[in-house]
Amino acid sequence: MPTTPSRGARYGALNRTVIVAAARTIADRDGLGQLTLRRVAESLGTGQASIYRHVSGRDELIAALCEDLAAGFPLVTDQRSPRTAALRQWEAIHRYLTEHPWGAPAIAAGDTVAVSGERLAAHATAQLRRLGLTGRDAARAYRVLWQLLLGHLLNAHPLGHGADHPRAGDESDFRWALRHLLDAFAGTPRRH
Repeated sequence: MPTTPSRGARYGALNRTVIVAAARTIADRDGLGQLTLRRVAESLGTGQASIYRHVSGRDELIAALCEDLAAGFPLVTDQRSPRTAALRQWEAIHRYLTEHPWGAPAIAAGDTVAVSGERLAAHATAQLRRLGLTGRDAARAYRVLWQLLLGHLLNAHPLGHGADHPRAGDESDFRWALRHLLDAFAGTPRRH
């Protein structure tokens, strides 16, 4: 039987940051539905009671995990053009959530509001304003782009359209829709 490194060897002293990192590993690998305090404790080589010293239960752990996810959203600064900057930003968010597949369902469920997400919201909305949108329209466009992104990541069904149509979740399909939306927001002709 292979030996598991001790908690100290693998993670250092037990604290909330270490617990959230272990939870992220489990959620990334097995999904949020498989995340339990017991599994986190086992992965850290400690008992569940030790985990409870840092988080009150699974709900608090998931909230901390969502906060950690939001804090890690990439902020892309691309000086070539406002459209390119916005395009690269949303592609980066897509890649990031693809690396953390539990993230899109957690965001869509809306059970947890991560304060750290405000950083991304302000950044991405400012990018949309640079496209020429007013504050209200930039906020609307931001929500539309989230709906596109989450719908794309959550819908793995082939949509019943047969082999000639890309499967939902295909990144090129997302990028095509993203480009067309950004062109519409900027009032520029669509590129195919």
